[in-house]
Amino acid sequence: MNLTSLFEKCAQQYGATPALTDLATGETLDFRELRLSLMHVAEKLHKVGIKSGERVALLGLNEIDYLICDYGVMTSSRVRVPLDPTLSCEEQVSQIKDAEARALLFTPNFLERASQIANLVHEILLIPMAEARTTVVGADTPHYPDAKTLASLSYTGGTTGSPKAVMATHGSLTSAVQNIVGARGIGRGDVMLNIRPLWPIAAIVVLAHLAAGGTVLLAGKFEPLLFLNLLESHQVTSTSLVPTHLTRIMNETDPRTFDLSMLRAIDVGAAAIGPELFSRVLDVFGARVGIIYGLTEAPWSCYQSPSVLAGSKDAQSRHMKTVGRGLFGTELVIRSPDGYPVPSGEEGEITIRGLHVTQGYWRRPDADAASFRDGWFCTGDLGSISEDGFLSITGRIKELIRSGGKSVVPAEVEAVLRIHPDVADAAVLALSDSEWGEIVSAAVVLKPGKISDADTLIDWCSERLSSFKKPRRVFFVNEIPRSHYGKTQRERLLQAITRLL
Repeated sequence: MNLTSLFEKCAQQYGATPALTDLATGETLDFRELRLSLMHVAEKLHKVGIKSGERVALLGLNEIDYLICDYGVMTSSRVRVPLDPTLSCEEQVSQIKDAEARALLFTPNFLERASQIANLVHEILLIPMAEARTTVVGADTPHYPDAKTLASLSYTGGTTGSPKAVMATHGSLTSAVQNIVGARGIGRGDVMLNIRPLWPIAAIVVLAHLAAGGTVLLAGKFEPLLFLNLLESHQVTSTSLVPTHLTRIMNETDPRTFDLSMLRAIDVGAAAIGPELFSRVLDVFGARVGIIYGLTEAPWSCYQSPSVLAGSKDAQSRHMKTVGRGLFGTELVIRSPDGYPVPSGEEGEITIRGLHVTQGYWRRPDADAASFRDGWFCTGDLGSISEDGFLSITGRIKELIRSGGKSVVPAEVEAVLRIHPDVADAAVLALSDSEWGEIVSAAVVLKPGKISDADTLIDWCSERLSSFKKPRRVFFVNEIPRSHYGKTQRERLLQAITRLL
């Protein structure tokens, strides 16, 4: 299967059904108009001399022009290279050079940055996205790449020294779409509200919704009150958030004052939801929370539908700690450090195999060798699988703290800190130590008006954890730096803590 055929089928099957609406501009495209817009992008790339298989970078926000160009690049048999808008110019240039991108498509709010990039990458072509999507269709013909054809390069970090791009093919992307559609039960007439950035994995979730005949509403920057108003006014049936969004909703609004009777699923991924927050969300929203587990290398590998949380309190308590079962096209095996499968319930590294999994990293055989074993992708995540197939995530191998010969999982200590009544947020990481090798250290954000000290929080942990797991140092910070996924940016946090030493 390829993306070109996917959009053609959508145009044939859903026709005049609304596909995309940009809530900022009011523009709506039906499925036939969407397919035509993708052909316009293909024609523009053809006219400027970008050949099949060549890379095209994209820089923009959560808007209709971006999504059309994103899909248009791939359906034209070129390779999309989405850039994180929050990266520095130097980081973006590093990724463009690594991908050898021939062109940069951009939205008007990034005109200045596009010019800066062009000054550093002289051979790159600058193309406004609005221009690309309105080019008249002419000489270029539809492209029907096979499943193994490269469609996307997604960089997993902004490091300028050695960029690492995940390769996605037409086959892996359409397989991910099949996983998502099957898991979520999307259908014609369903309305999805997207407030997440489109450049990373969110674009695939939107693609899956479109593939099933659903309508996608593109909203701008997340604001809790506006978000709830949009859910109500547009009779939204599903949306996708990260835990930091949920925290703001619960702290800044009262969702019970809105009519959300049409809302079936709030899908949450990227980072774990703390138990206190999860309980508050369930009390307010009911069993509407779906849990996603996946990576850029293996998107939507597991899904726990909201119905799983609709049972007893005991069932809720258990499944607040799980991320569902492997989806139809996903194989999951938990392995010991020497690579052997472990019994149900035992902890080990999560390994994944399936057609949706990346074939590897762009021109990085070293990264391939480190991440793949006999056809299985080694995630670097620690977890366990229960007898009935539910996966629990327990930590990250690379984030393990090795202190005095013992291993400490940061997430376990963070969970204990976050249930302290004075703590708003916490992150745990290692600091080098001449005696212990590494010591457990915590960065803590206190709730407004609270004045807990380090000793109080250390004692709190001592009462609930083994002695070697308690923090030896506690630092108070104004906020925990997080990515757009909601994941702790531990390198930035370490730099901030180092300045406090």
